[in-house]
Amino acid sequence: MSYTSLSISTPGRAWDGLEMGSAEWQANQEKIWATIAAAGGEILMGGYAAGIGRFVNIIRYPNAEASTQVLATLSAAQLNEFESSGPFVATPDWQEKIQS
Repeated sequence: MSYTSLSISTPGRAWDGLEMGSAEWQANQEKIWATIAAAGGEILMGGYAAGIGRFVNIIRYPNAEASTQVLATLSAAQLNEFESSGPFVATPDWQEKIQS
């Protein structure tokens, strides 16, 4: 069964001093995308949430273990600092669960 995560993060220290668009900056982006792809992840939506000043991503993985591996890999490489990451539950599914 697939696992969909919602992650809130900020750039890690691997981004310190990099100019946006530089070769090093692009290499970091590619490492992130390659790590997600290697785990079978599919980015459903992602972007910057100005109201909280953080990046928010919704990614579907084949299972929860794949999601956990991506979090560990990106954290260890200091590419992302995760504030929160866990299962994403669609509103109708949540409403069904809390009414039971």
